[in-house]
Amino acid sequence: MAELPSASDAHSWGMIALAAVLCALGVVAAYGGLRSVRISEGKGRRYWIIATGFASISSVASVAALALLAASDAPLAPTIALALMIGSVIATTGFASLAVWLSSIAGRRTRLTLAERDMVLDAILNDAARGFCLFDAEGRLKLWNEAFLDIYAIPPGREIAGHCLRRTLAVMRNSGNFVSDQRQLIELSAAIASGGPASLVAELRDGRHIRIDLRRLPNGGWIAKHSDVTDHKQAEQRFAYLALHDVATGLPNRAAFNDRIVQSVEQARRFDGSFAVIRLGIDRFKEINDVFGQAVGDAVLAEMARRLADTCHWGFLARPGGDEFSIVTPPDAADDSIQDVCRQLAELCDTEFEVDGHHIRVGATAGVSVYPRDGDDADTLIAHADVALYRAKTEQRGTVCLFEPAMDLQIREKRALQRELAVALEQRQFEIHYQPQACTSGEIVGFEALLRWRHPVRGMVSPALFVPLAEETGQIGPIDEWVLRSVCAEAASWAKPLAIAVNFSPLDFRRFDVPALILQILLETGLEASRLEIEITEGVLIDDFAGAIAILRKIKNLGVRVAMDDFGAGYSSLSYLQSFPFDKIKIDQAFTRKLETNPESAAIVEAILSLARTLKLPVIAEGVETEKQLAFLAQAGCDEVQGYLIGRPQPIAHYRDLTTGEAVAATPLAQAV
Repeated sequence: MAELPSASDAHSWGMIALAAVLCALGVVAAYGGLRSVRISEGKGRRYWIIATGFASISSVASVAALALLAASDAPLAPTIALALMIGSVIATTGFASLAVWLSSIAGRRTRLTLAERDMVLDAILNDAARGFCLFDAEGRLKLWNEAFLDIYAIPPGREIAGHCLRRTLAVMRNSGNFVSDQRQLIELSAAIASGGPASLVAELRDGRHIRIDLRRLPNGGWIAKHSDVTDHKQAEQRFAYLALHDVATGLPNRAAFNDRIVQSVEQARRFDGSFAVIRLGIDRFKEINDVFGQAVGDAVLAEMARRLADTCHWGFLARPGGDEFSIVTPPDAADDSIQDVCRQLAELCDTEFEVDGHHIRVGATAGVSVYPRDGDDADTLIAHADVALYRAKTEQRGTVCLFEPAMDLQIREKRALQRELAVALEQRQFEIHYQPQACTSGEIVGFEALLRWRHPVRGMVSPALFVPLAEETGQIGPIDEWVLRSVCAEAASWAKPLAIAVNFSPLDFRRFDVPALILQILLETGLEASRLEIEITEGVLIDDFAGAIAILRKIKNLGVRVAMDDFGAGYSSLSYLQSFPFDKIKIDQAFTRKLETNPESAAIVEAILSLARTLKLPVIAEGVETEKQLAFLAQAGCDEVQGYLIGRPQPIAHYRDLTTGEAVAATPLAQAV
């Protein structure tokens, strides 16, 4: 084994010492570089890996130099060792350079981070929209901004530094602008004591709402951010108000009304009390809107709300929607007090309003249900009050109707009939009956098609019962289309070209393209347009007068005739005659049937016939049942008649001889049919 250089060889020992020092420096540098690699990221991490590589090279070179110096018998060992040590020095220098450069970058970043923090802190302190304050671990106020002083109206020169929370609150209170609710102060103190982040909204004495966000600091102190959220809070309150109130009248809405009934039921159960639920509707409110405009209609609602509020100050008044108001009496009302309520409401059921210079007679109808007699829950009481209101509107408008159990049975029957009506068309339960129309001289000129419902269990159901139901449920459209198609196909098969009259519901004109439907069916069936007559009531014209007139003109342009049905029974029949060239007017049977007993009816019929002659309009009178009525109409100049005297509505097979042209009408007319 080779021996180490002798002690006399100072040069060799110096090189060995230098190599050892370089080796130690390399190991220390490599260790420090590895630590820096672990805590660095991105480009800095890559640079520290390179620097650590230099340190590792220095260590390896130094170790190699020591090994060569130990092998003294190698002739080139000293030279190679010297080269390795020079390389180690270079690697160590490279590491040192990179380390210094990376340290300078880290220093700049640290200084930049501190500057950024200073900027953030400055932004917080100078934020004019949010107040800021900081308390130290001992609970002393150490830092705040101008916005904090402005929010609580603390004078800028007021000394508050070092104040504890209690003294700070006292300063705010003395400034006249702090939390008015003691419970919120307790909540604030509890939030600070809890140690965790917390947030609350406090209301100040001047009505503003301040949101306070608290956060604990690691040293035991805390910071608080104060934001004025008054606008947001007011918007929330506005939304909450709108959610429970009607905009037009300012009264509670349907949701608030339903909640009130639930509360009243609970209270009445607890104290064995009684209360009434009242549903009041304005009669013919839609006509007010149509005649005077929606603005006047809204004013009528507002005035009715005011009068109801004055009259029903003892109860809870609401407007669920539309033209209806709802009232809940106190849950301790006795039967006699409920009767008194009904009397007060009856006085409002016929009143006059003055709106924008218009004197408007406004009628109202009300339905009443009573807890617990008419129901023991909110839904039942509301439903029964609605049933009573429906009964009152049906039988006698302008009255107050108390619910009776029999009414519920009628409503159940109505709903059952609605369900059965839904399948009547599909199951072919409908029939078309034809009633003849004749000249007063005796000649049959046409028929009116009348819909009948032959129920498999109920038998024949009155049109007065099922037609309104069909309109209410929206089933009238498909039914009328079926009637028109069936009637046109039947009339097209007649040998004698008699006219055929078909009724259309006002709803058809709002939901269908009636002219297009008529044209399609005429083309399908081959019926001449001039033989078809469409009968309408003034209900077609009330909702959208201009639109309805445009539709009627399209129908006339097809060559189809248009007749005004039930003339004289409406409100604006005369004005309609000026706006549209009807082909015929039909005197309502209510006047015809009273010709022999009521002079006023006779005078009205004569006036209608005189007007028709002036306008050159043909007239047909329906409801003719006696010879005297026929004679009166013939003498007064009526063109055509219809009624039981002429013929009852029957299936077309009953009148087959008239449609084939084989029979000639005789006198009297009843003998011909």
